[in-house]
Amino acid sequence: MEATDKLQQQLGSWSEKISDYLDSLSTRERLLVIFTCIFVVVAGVGSAIWAMYAAAEKQQDRVRELKDTVVWMQSNAVTMKPATDLELSASDKVQRIAQQQGLSVASQQQGDQIQLVVTHQNYSVLAVFLTQLAQMGLSIEKMELISEAGQIKLTATVQ
Repeated sequence: MEATDKLQQQLGSWSEKISDYLDSLSTRERLLVIFTCIFVVVAGVGSAIWAMYAAAEKQQDRVRELKDTVVWMQSNAVTMKPATDLELSASDKVQRIAQQQGLSVASQQQGDQIQLVVTHQNYSVLAVFLTQLAQMGLSIEKMELISEAGQIKLTATVQ
């Protein structure tokens, strides 16, 4: 209660000082001061809104760029072929890449193919994971991305 009373007293004191100051001015000066204050407040609010709009637009552009990258990866996943083949087994390659990225991968081997399920919050981490799989010599046969509760679930079949 004391804090609100103190705040009310402070605001009352300020309003009295402002009122006394405005009363001491001529009508013309009073109008100029009031309109200038209104202009400054409107300009300040407008610039704050503009800054928030610019930040939101920048983030929207970033999301569009990431989505375009994922769409490109989905369309080119079949053509991604290994640059060189290391002497590790396919499942060892998947586990090594997952460890390097700090990802937890659920994998199931079906013949010479491996079914992978990986979840992460960021598309770019999953994109790097897929790129490294291709660089390690694994062919990406099928890939699907699903967004679930703030996480992106990648399901892929590699060979």
